[in-house]
Amino acid sequence: MVIVPVTPKGLNALVPQPPKNPTQNNASDRTIVVQVLYRPGATPAYKINDTDVLRSDLLPKLTEVYANRAERIMFVKGDDNVNFSYIADVIDIGKSANVDHIGLMTPRIQAGQ
Repeated sequence: MVIVPVTPKGLNALVPQPPKNPTQNNASDRTIVVQVLYRPGATPAYKINDTDVLRSDLLPKLTEVYANRAERIMFVKGDDNVNFSYIADVIDIGKSANVDHIGLMTPRIQAGQ
């Protein structure tokens, strides 16, 4: 006898979508992107959208941002030279801040191709 799962299980992935109306800036106000920026010979720098944030302040800031949001989606963007362990750390921090869906931004996604 062979047991086969009825429902397939795959990887849930989110891709940022371009706004339907380019003049509408409302969607970018809701989008949260945490950037992990490479610094040679030092630990990375972090940004939430365009605001510089210390690594120790990421959890409190993200918790505050998502406290009253129904849509809890966050994107993580890392520089090419950043070790993936720093990206994984930001993902863990996002999960601790009760973010439901976390997506990774790549250069191809940014270019909108």
